[in-house]
Amino acid sequence: MLGREMITSLEITVLFLTLALSTLMVLLIMSFVGGRAKSRYELGGGVKLATDTGSWLRDIDKETRELLKDWDVKLLSRLSKSGEYTLDEIIAYLQESSPTISERLNRLEAKGFIMKTKTGSIIITEKGRRYIDSIRERLWYRRREKELFEKK
Repeated sequence: MLGREMITSLEITVLFLTLALSTLMVLLIMSFVGGRAKSRYELGGGVKLATDTGSWLRDIDKETRELLKDWDVKLLSRLSKSGEYTLDEIIAYLQESSPTISERLNRLEAKGFIMKTKTGSIIITEKGRRYIDSIRERLWYRRREKELFEKK
């Protein structure tokens, strides 16, 4: 009976050590991956998204190009980072009149980039998120290209 209790205690100790080691490994991996993402952002120069919109707009179809102004890209970028905003928060952030913002939000919603929730909040759709991610990627590559050519 005493021998069986020792094995059980030993098994519990091994189990706790295994869990502790697993947790440590997960934390190390997360810190490594998080560090890599941060350095990629720093490598891109940390330039604000809406500062270099002219070069990539030529590659977009005419209808979308007419729709997406700096304001639209700025709003989609903000929504992709924070999730959702109310109309009042958007008005305060963009510092424009309510009718102007409502008109632009309606255009973005018609294109499928955003949607309005039952509570009245504005959220970005998957299509809008993919679009903003593609813009960020293009800008990152253009900045890297520019850096590489400047070094030569």
